[in-house]
Amino acid sequence: MEEIVLYMDDLNTNSYAFNCRICHEAEYESCRKLESPCACTGTVKFAHRECIQRWCDEKGNIICEICLQKYEPGYTAIPKQPKKLVVLDEVVSIRGSLEVRRRDEEVENEEIIALTECSSAADRSASYCKVVALLVSAFLLFLCRGGP
Repeated sequence: MEEIVLYMDDLNTNSYAFNCRICHEAEYESCRKLESPCACTGTVKFAHRECIQRWCDEKGNIICEICLQKYEPGYTAIPKQPKKLVVLDEVVSIRGSLEVRRRDEEVENEEIIALTECSSAADRSASYCKVVALLVSAFLLFLCRGGP
């Protein structure tokens, strides 16, 4: 049996490409530097300063939602303006008695009723055939075993 040798000279196993946890861009793909803005560790440790700042502005505070620590000094957040609630003073009444039947619906309903009657008749005849087949099978089995 031959021995297979795999050469990994081109790969540097000690290097790891860190990605921004917000835009997922690798450090070597961008001219922007990655920072560690809070106490997060692992794959969510690094992010671009611009990405973190944009996220802080979006959510309205400078606290990391993963590690619950404040981002390092230098980040600001624009407080979110509460959305105004509009209250409408209108009463809407929906009742089943307001529905008006149409002639097309009546014809469709009659066709549906006719189809259900046919399907129930088909179900009965299918059940009848199953019972007959079961009885014939039982009778043949009885004859093959030698009978009485």
